[in-house]
Amino acid sequence: MDLMTMNASKDSEEFKDSLLKWQKTLKTIDQVLVLWVKVQKNWMRLEPIFLASEDIRAQLPEDTKRFEKVDAEWKALMADASEDAAVVAATNTDGRDKILEEFISEIDLCEKALNEYLEQKKKIFPRFYFVSNQALLDILSNGNNPEKVNEYISDCFDGMKNMKFIEEGNRPYRTACGMYAKDGEYVSFISPFTCQGAVENYLCDLERKMQDTLKSIIITAKDTTDDWNVDKPREMWLDDYCSQLALLATQIVWTEETVRTFDDLESGSESAMKEFLHLI
Repeated sequence: MDLMTMNASKDSEEFKDSLLKWQKTLKTIDQVLVLWVKVQKNWMRLEPIFLASEDIRAQLPEDTKRFEKVDAEWKALMADASEDAAVVAATNTDGRDKILEEFISEIDLCEKALNEYLEQKKKIFPRFYFVSNQALLDILSNGNNPEKVNEYISDCFDGMKNMKFIEEGNRPYRTACGMYAKDGEYVSFISPFTCQGAVENYLCDLERKMQDTLKSIIITAKDTTDDWNVDKPREMWLDDYCSQLALLATQIVWTEETVRTFDDLESGSESAMKEFLHLI
C-alpha cells in the first residue's frame, strides 16, 4: 500500500501528519537522487578530460579551474554523504539540492566551452566529425606524437589503415613515406610527408598529399596503358599499381575506346563494333 492510498484512507487521521512528512521526504529523495545521478554522470565524463588532458588544460584554463572547483566540492560532498549512508540523511540535508544544481550548471559551462573548442578543430579538419569527442580529445592531446595519432587514421579516412613512417633512430617517428589500406595494400607518397605543427593542420596536409599522390599515380597508370601487349601484358601491368587506380585507368581506356568505336561507326566503318567486341 503506497502513501497516497494510505493518506486517502478514512483511518489515517491519527497519523496524517506522519504520512505528509513521509510524502515530502520521499519526494525530496527522488528529486535529489535525480540531480545526484546527473552530476555523477557528467562529472565522470569530463573528469578525465579536464584533469588528465594537458592539451585541454592549456587551451581552456578558465574552464579547467571551474571544473577543478566543482571536482573538489563534489568529492567533499561524496565524503560527507559516505559518513551516513542512509538515503534519507544523504538526500534531505538542507541545501543539498541547490548545491547539486550548481554543480550541474558549472559542469554544463565546462562542457559548452569544450564543445566550442572541439568544433573549431572540426571546422579546420572536417574529418574530425567522423570520430567521437573522446577519440578527438586523444588525438589533440597527442598531436605532437604522430605515431599515436596514426592509430586513429582509419577513423578519419575510410579505407585507410595507417601511415608508414620512416625510421629515424631513437627519435619519434614524424616523417611518413606512404599509406596502408585496410586490406594491406600499400601506396608510397610521391614525396615524404612530415607531421609537424598543429595536428588538425598536418592532417589537412596529409589529405592533400594523398590526393596529389593518387592523382600522380592515375596519370602514370593511364599513360602506360599504351604499352599493353607491347612491352608488358595487361595482367602484369595491373601489378604495378594499386587496384583502385588500375581499375580507374582501365575504365578510362574502355570509355575512350567506346567513344572511338562509335565515332568510327558514324564515319562509315561497318566492322568497328565487331572489332571492339572482339577486343573486349
